[in-house]
Amino acid sequence: MKDLLQGIVFVGLFCIPFLPIYVENSFFFPFITGKNFAFRIIIEIVFASWILLALYDEKYRPRFSWIVAGFGALLGVMAVANALGAYPLQSFWSNFERMEGYITLVHVFMLVVVLGSVMHSQKIWWYFLNTSLAIAFLVAFFGLGQQAGMFEGGKGRVDSRLGNAAYMAIYMLFHIFFAYLLALRSKETWQKIAYGLAALILAYTLLQTGTRGTFLGLVGGSFVTVMYIALFAGKPQLRKIAIWGVGILVTLVACFFIANDKGLIPAQSPIARIADISLGRDLQVRATIWSMALEGVKERPILGWGQSNFNFVFNQQFDPALYSAESWFDRTHNIVLDWLITGGVLGLVAYFSIFFAALYYLFWQPLFSKGEPTFDVLDRGVLLGLLLGYMTHNLVVFDNIISYIFYGVVLALIHAKVSKNISWVQSYKIDPQLATQFIAPLVVLIAGASVYFLNAPGIAASGDIIDAMSAPTVKGRLEEFVSALERNSFAQQEIVEQLAQQAMGVVRNPNVPKEEKDAIIQRSELELLRLVEEKPGDARVHSFLSSFYRSIGALPQAQEQAAIARTLSPNKQSIILEQGIIELQLGDAQKAEEYFKLAFELVESNVQARVMYAAVQVNNSKILEAKELLGEEYFDDFAVNDFALAMVDQSRDRQLLIEMFESRILQQPTVAQHRASLAFIYYDMKDIDTAVVVLEKAAIDVPSFAKSANCFIANLKAGKKPDEGCQ
Repeated sequence: MKDLLQGIVFVGLFCIPFLPIYVENSFFFPFITGKNFAFRIIIEIVFASWILLALYDEKYRPRFSWIVAGFGALLGVMAVANALGAYPLQSFWSNFERMEGYITLVHVFMLVVVLGSVMHSQKIWWYFLNTSLAIAFLVAFFGLGQQAGMFEGGKGRVDSRLGNAAYMAIYMLFHIFFAYLLALRSKETWQKIAYGLAALILAYTLLQTGTRGTFLGLVGGSFVTVMYIALFAGKPQLRKIAIWGVGILVTLVACFFIANDKGLIPAQSPIARIADISLGRDLQVRATIWSMALEGVKERPILGWGQSNFNFVFNQQFDPALYSAESWFDRTHNIVLDWLITGGVLGLVAYFSIFFAALYYLFWQPLFSKGEPTFDVLDRGVLLGLLLGYMTHNLVVFDNIISYIFYGVVLALIHAKVSKNISWVQSYKIDPQLATQFIAPLVVLIAGASVYFLNAPGIAASGDIIDAMSAPTVKGRLEEFVSALERNSFAQQEIVEQLAQQAMGVVRNPNVPKEEKDAIIQRSELELLRLVEEKPGDARVHSFLSSFYRSIGALPQAQEQAAIARTLSPNKQSIILEQGIIELQLGDAQKAEEYFKLAFELVESNVQARVMYAAVQVNNSKILEAKELLGEEYFDDFAVNDFALAMVDQSRDRQLLIEMFESRILQQPTVAQHRASLAFIYYDMKDIDTAVVVLEKAAIDVPSFAKSANCFIANLKAGKKPDEGCQ
């Protein structure tokens, strides 16, 4: 029995490093959900097996360190914070897009405890880190191969099998430091060279992600490593090498930025994005979000809003200056503020107690303890650099399952070395027969139930969404979405939103049978109303419902939902513009103009709001005011805006319409439709000669349009409609 349990535990733990290469394309958010569900299932099985193993063999029983104590405190604080937060369901379970929440914290804690309890020897850690490093090398190779066109995928910022360049960057960061650690531990010269080359390749891959914060983490962490060794190494030779390392690192960084200044780095490359660091520019959006977050912290300072609930703060405190950023932020992109929002001051202290416990074991204790240090100076230097590099990354980004896992691995590595036996745990004896006949079946039963009930509904629902999106008929799509909803998973909001988007997409499709169209619309409305009831106070849900009602022509209901969304996010221009569009469709153009004006005046640099305000002024016969608002600077933006085009067309101002299409042609000279539309306007104005001139020039400038243009010209000269008989 013990051998079997050992096998399950160690095989499961060694499966963890393989997760970064796993992508489940049959799941919604394939780069996120597959990895997370696999991680949860593996840990649940491993943890249950470890419990039984620890009963049989005391050497695998849990030990005490302040790292695990701090992590336990964090779980306790966040259980309360989530229960009392703005939306507990999402706090505990998260959603498909993020798959974080309390459940992920618990699983990472389980990983730390098991890894730290069973992996006692340096040899087993050597195998584990080498396994993980080999997989990281494969991930890097695949990402660089995508960039080079060897594999299918993007050629911009490298994201490989992680699906996000920032996630890829932090994964590379961890493994660069793992390569450092293994190189310094190796006794063979060829191994040191191999690990050094691996670190260089991974560092180059990190640069290709174009992630500035992680690059700064790598540089800062590497500097901490070599400086620590230079200051505290006992051997003069080591100190000398480390001092050389400091010089080399400074030189490399200086050369990197000089090369960029000299134009030696391609301007559009991800590396150039890193080299073009400007704290004032790059942190402008972040700083605005951080100031909004601080206002939210003031409202709930002790226990915060609960995990995954920053969206409530973002909506309430929305700064109109963010009009050009993402519509719905769910993270502050700063580790300190993220934990202040999710868990308040208590959550922040509990989270950083883990980090400071690790620093205590790596820095403080070796300096001031009289006993033999648990890590040598090289190990301490690398681990300190890694931890500080990781935290630097998190000052401008946020954690994901990959960073959580490898932060957990580092914590477990430290815990395994520094933890002390808990006397009563070690001395506890249990009757083997009781363990085998009663406890083991009970643990297996609980583990099996946990694996199924915690994961199966979400896995099935995630697959249902993909099936729904690929279904050939509207009826088939609805059936799959209903199946997903009936799983009662933690991702109901995402399912409902996808269902409603499908409904909005078929409203005006004449090829969809009326009964199928009505069925998907009715079910979407029902689920959206249910979601509004279950998640009160979320501006996003009400805004989404407003857009849904407007798309199906239920304008009074759309008006009502937009007004509710506005009360929850008073300064969000997209909601105010939505209100204006609804009023316009209801026939109240004057009230619509008031909304557009308000949205514009919140931040006058908002080009979209300016254009839409000018467009509705044209619709209200205020041509001079609209032109003054636009001037020469914004007319081209006005010209290519379809809403503005519709308003001008509705106003019957043919001269302004001509000016718009002339601008469109200058901006998009290869788009034949602009030229055809301009010719038709002249035809409508009875100016046949000018229409012919426009088409003749179009035939020359856009060769693919020549045949149609010549047909139109022949019709015009024959006194027929331009497109009569033409293809």
